[in-house]
Amino acid sequence: PEIAGAVTLPLANFGRESHTFLHHIVFNYDNLADWTVFSQATAPTWGYMIGDSSNGHMNDKVNFDDYVRPFPEGRDSFFVMNAATQFPKAAQLNRFGILVQGLPDEGPEMCPKQGADGWTDWWFLPDHPHLRKGDMLEFYHKYVALSENDHKPLTLAFAQGARFAMSRERIHARPKEYYARMLVALSKEKNPQEGFW
Repeated sequence: PEIAGAVTLPLANFGRESHTFLHHIVFNYDNLADWTVFSQATAPTWGYMIGDSSNGHMNDKVNFDDYVRPFPEGRDSFFVMNAATQFPKAAQLNRFGILVQGLPDEGPEMCPKQGADGWTDWWFLPDHPHLRKGDMLEFYHKYVALSENDHKPLTLAFAQGARFAMSRERIHARPKEYYARMLVALSKEKNPQEGFW
């Protein structure tokens, strides 16, 4: 649906939502809003089930207003980490609040209040998207950490569904070139493994 006053920019279908987010940062770096919400096109509703494209990827007791409200409790970003993956083996775990509703200790905190007890056991699917071609450890060290790949296992927590919000200052903590390098790397194919991160 059209929104009065909204500006749209059609982009080539490359790099998943990561490409779109990076494009926005790179091409608006000097005039970013005070607070920017990044979100997949899927409607922000509760839950995640593998293979269900209607998943809204929202954690229980979190709503979209939590992302839109700038500087919650003075913070420069809003992330709800509800999944993590171990590389290179691609085992994953999920936060219980994205799988089960009504748990008493769930909410909009970055990580579960109950610590390790707020997560599922590690699980593995041989056809999981995190096992697509590409070397996530190499990408991480080259483009994110800006370090030499030590080939040690790495666990990355992430906001399932690519939904988060950040202040201009948080984004500006890295130079424009940092984001531009990642944008170029994610501009080569439609659905790269690296685009999930």
